[in-house]
Amino acid sequence: MPTVPRERQRILEALGCWLKAPPELPVRRVLSSERPRQAQPAFFMEAPRLIVVTEGRGRFLTVEEGREVVFDLAAGQVLFLAPCTWICPVPRKPYRSLGVVLRPDATRLTLYAREGMASDGSVAGGYEAEWLTRETLGAKGEHLLQLLRDAPAPGVGERSFRMLAELLLAELSGLVARAPAHDRAGRGVLWQSVCDYLSDHWSDPQLSRKGAAAFFQRHPSHFSRFFHTHARCNFRAYVNGIRLERSLHFLRDLRYNVTDVACRCGFSDVQYFIRCFRRRYGFTPGEYRRRQEG
Repeated sequence: MPTVPRERQRILEALGCWLKAPPELPVRRVLSSERPRQAQPAFFMEAPRLIVVTEGRGRFLTVEEGREVVFDLAAGQVLFLAPCTWICPVPRKPYRSLGVVLRPDATRLTLYAREGMASDGSVAGGYEAEWLTRETLGAKGEHLLQLLRDAPAPGVGERSFRMLAELLLAELSGLVARAPAHDRAGRGVLWQSVCDYLSDHWSDPQLSRKGAAAFFQRHPSHFSRFFHTHARCNFRAYVNGIRLERSLHFLRDLRYNVTDVACRCGFSDVQYFIRCFRRRYGFTPGEYRRRQEG
């Protein structure tokens, strides 16, 4: 019988441990939110995501209906983040979590350890295990995710979301056990991890080449050479490309002015955002918005 790779095995064990005795804790749902206006990094969730605290207690901040909301997740509790929502970890103490990203073309699971918040507001952390497959839960998964976004089932109430979370995690356990991992030999594995890291952190204005290199325990110069080999451009140009593509989503939403869009997309200088936008698309963010309105 073939051996199970260590990272897959660790994620299977975490899923199995939770499924063996699911705690009777309410599922915390974030269905629509805005970017918190504070110094700590906030993360924009493009795809639906589940976070399960496996050890310790996680604390998170989001903005719902214009009001800042801080909430804790106990060990075993599930957080569901709908697409296009924001979340900011503000832990008092270290905790560990199992994260699931359910993209239309891939499924990614991670075991993540976060430290408590430092005096400067930063929150350090790192992956303990990471696994990616190009397979998904298909129509069944889409249906379960939609039910998590709906109103509570009549006569069952909030308990229905616990059932849905359990069904989703059970389906994910089966997927991890049977699906082929998306692996590439040698340096390619790290590049996939870098892409996933940037997918999580592109909206953070503090994202930097030096910080990313430290996260992957690489010297900044080595990381720069590695990055250019795979991306064919430098770190800032690549990240700005992601941010500019994401900015189109916010520019189509008339609730946000151009300064708001720049802030939400990780640009601390609105004039720099406008220059980058014009250089890439040939017109300013304001002109893009007027074209959309026309």
